[in-house]
Amino acid sequence: MIGDDQELATALRDRLDRAYVTVLEVRPGEEDEAVAACHPWPWMVVGGTARIIADVVDRLGRAPVLVIWQGAQPPCLPAHTVAGRSFAHIARSIEAALAGEAAGMTLDVGDGLSMPDGAHASCPALEALVASHPRPVFAPWWRFHSATRTLAAHGMPLRPAQLSGAGVALVSAEGG
Repeated sequence: MIGDDQELATALRDRLDRAYVTVLEVRPGEEDEAVAACHPWPWMVVGGTARIIADVVDRLGRAPVLVIWQGAQPPCLPAHTVAGRSFAHIARSIEAALAGEAAGMTLDVGDGLSMPDGAHASCPALEALVASHPRPVFAPWWRFHSATRTLAAHGMPLRPAQLSGAGVALVSAEGG
């Protein structure tokens, strides 16, 4: 959670299932170090400030990171950023991502995905695609190669596809 509003971070901690998320509160100006500490990248960034370090915006655009923002957005956030004014909208958007499902794949407790074959899969790019499904995620296409391999390894009927607007989404593996 990037922002000056400590109440937003506290309210998210109180509302969200801690088995699935860790709410780390970071003030503007400190976000570069916090984002860099998440390996390979943060799964989701929630913000509530109109200012953000340019390097962080660049990092968010280079990886499949879900971005949810309350209030005025800094320029150049990824095209898939979900924006809202109210806490309720922000919290529902996060909860919807946590409850994301695609062809029986769901986010697993802690990290990774629970696959329909009963296995656990660790693939951050696929996690972002499942959490945003059916909406696209905007990041360089090559970031999703691991998702393609993971889906194939589990015999899933989906594949990542680059859409005309440069976003990547899960589509039927049978389609062209």
